[in-house]
Amino acid sequence: MKLSEKTLELNICAQASQKVSATQQLFWFGLTQKQEAKAGFDACAKLGGRLLIFQFKASNRVLKSKRRVFMAPHYQLDALRNQVNSFQRSVFYAFPLVGNTLELKKNPDLLSHTWLVDVASLKSVGPPTKSDGSLRKNGCHNVYVTPGKAVFHSEPVEIGAISFSSLVEQRFSESDGINWVSNQRFEGFWEFAQRFSSGARGLVVW
Repeated sequence: MKLSEKTLELNICAQASQKVSATQQLFWFGLTQKQEAKAGFDACAKLGGRLLIFQFKASNRVLKSKRRVFMAPHYQLDALRNQVNSFQRSVFYAFPLVGNTLELKKNPDLLSHTWLVDVASLKSVGPPTKSDGSLRKNGCHNVYVTPGKAVFHSEPVEIGAISFSSLVEQRFSESDGINWVSNQRFEGFWEFAQRFSSGARGLVVW
């Protein structure tokens, strides 16, 4: 049975919380629910934590080459890039290389099988096109992911990826955070949050 984006998202976040060190705290919230997003922002503002965003994807499609194929809408990529600017390791695509219950049984450690791409590294990705150069009707990029690497098409752009497990082990080092987006005003933060899809999760780290 195929695993939904929500199922993967919830379990990956739970595993990250279990793995974090005793001296660090994580607070997760869903960006598409106003009350939860507001609670997350309040905690961030009061506690001075870093705010990170993860845009989760799910896929049960694997090629013979062992590359797993994900879909990424270009409008979403543009919105993410416009907000993150030059801030590093603050907004990520999360690509789990587990897509169904059979794979989950073999690989229950989702954190180690989820690969993160820093949106700040995707500046050169253009609109998705067909072989004749015209825009793809669905407006989506095919993203081919293997451990340590993601390739965004149409014009191939290869990007390094880090495991979610590694990010947690590094205690989210070199992550700037995006607290600056809202100037500590919820209205600004909520406007920013509306740009994400239902597969997004916010994380406050302190």
